[in-house]
Amino acid sequence: MSTNEIGHDSELAYTPSAGQKAARVAVDLPVWKTFFYRIPEGLSMEMVMGRRVRIPFGKRKVTGYVIGAVADHGIRELKDILEILDPEPVFPESMVPLFEWVSEYYVCPLGIVMSALLPPGLAVVTHRFASITEKGLAALEGNSTMSELMEILTWVRKNPGKKFPWPASKASRLKSREWINLEEHHSQRKGASPLMRNFVRLKPDIDASGIFESKALSQQPPRERDFLQYIFNAGPVLLSDLRSRFQGADYLTNKWASKGVVEKCMFPVCRRPVAGIVSQYPRPLELFPQQARSVEHIVSLIDKGGFACCLLYGVTGSGKTEIYFRTAEAAIASGKQVLIMVPEISLAAYMEGVFIARMGEKTAVYHSGLSDGERYDQWMRMSRGEVDLVIGARSALFSPLERLGLIIVDEEHDPAYKQDSNPRYQARDTAVMRAKLENAVVVLGSGTPSVQSFHNTITGKYHLLSMPERVESRPLPDVEIVDMKDVQDNPGEAPMLSPRLLEAIEETLHMGNQSLLFLNRRGYHRLFLCRVCGQILKCPNCDVALAFHFREQHLICHYCGFASSRASRCSGCGCEGFKAYGFGTEKLEQELSTHFPSAKTARMDADSTRRKGQALQLLKLFARREIDILVGTQMITKGFDFPAVTLVGVIAADLSLAFPDFRSAERTFQLLSQVAGRAGRGEKPGKVIIQTFNPSHYSLHLAVAHDFKAFSTKESELRASLGYPPFRHIAVLRFQGNRKKETSDAATCIAGIIRRHTSGLPHEAGDFRIMGPVEAPIAKLKGRYRFQIMLKAMHPFLIQRILKAAMPEAKSLLDKCGAECIVDVDPYHML
Repeated sequence: MSTNEIGHDSELAYTPSAGQKAARVAVDLPVWKTFFYRIPEGLSMEMVMGRRVRIPFGKRKVTGYVIGAVADHGIRELKDILEILDPEPVFPESMVPLFEWVSEYYVCPLGIVMSALLPPGLAVVTHRFASITEKGLAALEGNSTMSELMEILTWVRKNPGKKFPWPASKASRLKSREWINLEEHHSQRKGASPLMRNFVRLKPDIDASGIFESKALSQQPPRERDFLQYIFNAGPVLLSDLRSRFQGADYLTNKWASKGVVEKCMFPVCRRPVAGIVSQYPRPLELFPQQARSVEHIVSLIDKGGFACCLLYGVTGSGKTEIYFRTAEAAIASGKQVLIMVPEISLAAYMEGVFIARMGEKTAVYHSGLSDGERYDQWMRMSRGEVDLVIGARSALFSPLERLGLIIVDEEHDPAYKQDSNPRYQARDTAVMRAKLENAVVVLGSGTPSVQSFHNTITGKYHLLSMPERVESRPLPDVEIVDMKDVQDNPGEAPMLSPRLLEAIEETLHMGNQSLLFLNRRGYHRLFLCRVCGQILKCPNCDVALAFHFREQHLICHYCGFASSRASRCSGCGCEGFKAYGFGTEKLEQELSTHFPSAKTARMDADSTRRKGQALQLLKLFARREIDILVGTQMITKGFDFPAVTLVGVIAADLSLAFPDFRSAERTFQLLSQVAGRAGRGEKPGKVIIQTFNPSHYSLHLAVAHDFKAFSTKESELRASLGYPPFRHIAVLRFQGNRKKETSDAATCIAGIIRRHTSGLPHEAGDFRIMGPVEAPIAKLKGRYRFQIMLKAMHPFLIQRILKAAMPEAKSLLDKCGAECIVDVDPYHML
């Protein structure tokens, strides 16, 4: 180990020498240690803490994050910090333990964690340019096999000086063999700095009252007097604002600047996201008894101080949002800050409007739907303590709030809280840990809690607050199941819309109310099948069927984005003629327009809301009742409150049951219950019609009965017998590579490495199981073959301990075969 490579375990092994200030830095690279660097002369430890720095790392210059500092350090040969990239801290010191916990629990290097969780606009982008060397040419000529490295080297030879499109690890492997020359250019991402605008103000040293009382000014035209008076009253004024208010504003500015009265100056302006869809949200005079009890309990925990976690289990429409308001107000009144998390970006915009309407402008919204510049500005507002309340999706969890007193996780059961790229954290569970680390109260709200969270109330980890009734004693919607086996036009062919659902839509339109139709599949047709040999048109990069999209007139892969025109001949048998099967939201929207041509129909899914602001605009139109029927995927099942919605139709309730996943029944129950909860939230009663081919499944008939506790009991019994969460902890290792056999062999070898590391586990560690490797349910994705191993353990620390012990040997093996391994702790899907 070099003198600069000092990790957590080594820090206390050195005796400090006088006067050398050192910063502890997490490097934005896949390395597990942290490193010490010398703080430049003239800078205090406070001037580097919480900032990004440029540092030398081997032969490279990389970005790091200062997570600690010491006044004296025992190593004399520390390298210097080259540059401090931020004028202000981008994260508070109090958040470092949270970053470290995410790194340890989810088995992801600390620097990678911080790079992913801080605003994207802060990232330094590295562009690499490669050219082949003489040794590289010789290696190509002497190698008959086309390994992945040889394929990359061939590309470099054909594209000298072009931007290197592969990861840094591939470039490093080629460079270490002296096969390529590599140049690196670094630049800041757009949006990673304040947005500066031209302002006009009175010069600071001028006697303003004297100017306005002077005879010279009284002789000026009224327009010029008004111009100066406006600047005097408003303070620094945006030049663009002056242009909109005064004709010839540039002339007037230059004229009075030449007289020494005003001056132009540059100030930062805050890029504010588009406002939410709610402008008014009146405060009820009184709470209902079940609300009052919940508020009283949560506020008492806030006043008491310290960590506590509450599961707020309230049926849809029971008034959970008002509880969020009251508890947030109490926390802010006591000088604390509040973080409110929602699972979807569209719901964040909705909640932002609700909270700003009630709580004012000291509210920030933060999610990935904002531009880099907007996220940067919101982040810096939070860093400077200008915000009392933050609303956002998953990434808002890491907002830099130093006075955090309350975290609210709305719809805590939602799988969108699980990140699907490094670090693969579960935002709900991480919110509980942040509250624990910062002595805050966390409230998990849901009408259909996760089995895991409800189990934690049974074991006493969480407080349970129940609200079994809707506000004003409004009834839960009446739910009706339609067995689609009974309404088939021909054997094996059922219509999209049953006669019963069509009749209900007609009645709803006649009454002047709105309908929501839920179908969790986008596109027009699900697949195309050859009429002769039965071959399905599949994506060449993924082991999945291509879906047809009518608007684009293309077959599209929903995993990699591959698109092609419709084939005229089958690639298997050469015959002509394909039959389309299945349908998605696009076809459903068209079908509704055919049945109800005078109704205003719209669709809300990933295809119709690609551009920024489209989802919010759709919700605004629906809230203003300019849309009669809204078709959508799970985006429409979240916690929206539209009083005019009296009908909800579930088009294909069986879809989520088909997933090869132990949570499929839970997801089905939650989706059906949540979308049903959108009906009858106003004064008019609601109706829900569920179309299914499997009406006897327990998740469906318990959702119809609104019986969460019975569902949770049955599901828990099944999981306990099979050893799944919450009774065991699991992790999945996903292996992917360009060559199937090598990837399979690597997975088998690494399973052996893990088994070797588990052989010495003490008996009290409990049952530790290794399952696999097996081919993944989606065996090929984005051109890469996939295998997976599942680990099960009684205690999560065993999984982390064994993986970290096995990792060095596993990494060496993966590098040799060109495969990669993704570690997913507490996975939410098994695909």
